[in-house]
Amino acid sequence: MRQNPRHGTRPWLLYGATGHTGGLIAQHAMDRGHRPVLAGRSASAVAEAGERFNLPHRVLALDDAPGLRAALGDVELVLNAAGPFLHTAAPLAEACLDAGVHYLDIGNELQAFLALYELDERARRAGVSIIPGVGFGVVATNCLARQVSEAVGGAERLEVAAKIASPQPGPGAAAAMKANLPFGGWIRQGGELVQQELFSGTVTIDFPDGPSAATPVPTGDLEAAYHATGAPNIISYAARPLDAPTPGDQAVGSQTYRSFGWARATGADGATAESVLETGDAYAFTTAASVRAVEETLARSLAGASSPASAFGTDFILTIEHTSRV
Repeated sequence: MRQNPRHGTRPWLLYGATGHTGGLIAQHAMDRGHRPVLAGRSASAVAEAGERFNLPHRVLALDDAPGLRAALGDVELVLNAAGPFLHTAAPLAEACLDAGVHYLDIGNELQAFLALYELDERARRAGVSIIPGVGFGVVATNCLARQVSEAVGGAERLEVAAKIASPQPGPGAAAAMKANLPFGGWIRQGGELVQQELFSGTVTIDFPDGPSAATPVPTGDLEAAYHATGAPNIISYAARPLDAPTPGDQAVGSQTYRSFGWARATGADGATAESVLETGDAYAFTTAASVRAVEETLARSLAGASSPASAFGTDFILTIEHTSRV
């Protein structure tokens, strides 16, 4: 197996390489000099991806714990791009802990975050990083959340929102939402997760491209933002334009696609701070951010379960091309 001297002596593994986002990540990783091992559960699809990218590949069965651990013996890190993460995150992370391998994923599912953060102590003992949410939905809001919380001397109340735009949305987000709907709606109050009616409490947030309807959603942001800031009261929103554009108005790859992250912190004294991140296609951001997270994790070798901002700092978002804080 060919090694990559630029990014360590052992390769890393991309699980979910046969999916829409996984394929984008594989190509971007190669463009940056990586040669990840491609993996998934379908033998034919994995072989096809391996041939298309000319990369090593293997089939992984998540319900075969001994086989899964053995398959990770020659890699340093696993990046999981296969949702719903409710089903894939825990078995992969458990195998990574047993094999002494770092675990990252691009998910933003609350239940998966809860399960992964429960592994913190084991990860510390094993010297392993567990960092869920290295895609757009969490990275954008998490880095901003930490920034605005620091600006008010520690947030008492924190609100975060993601506004996603992409010319080629993949099917993963819809599948993840369907899998997680039975768990209902959640916010954080007084440091605890509190259930509320799903999708209730819509507000309007002003983004640089105009006002948007923002609906509370039970995403991994509720855990990631708490990890990054310690704020006891947190709401995570999904934002959409009040007047959605007509399909076809924007061409594939057009620079007019604008995605945003937003965060607002309120301190104990009532002081507020607000920050906005602007980028282009949200899937392009996820592709770039996940590979950058791989590079940072391999370089830092942190131990324990972390949020992206806790692991990589508030300026991590600025290392992503076509991304800026507004």
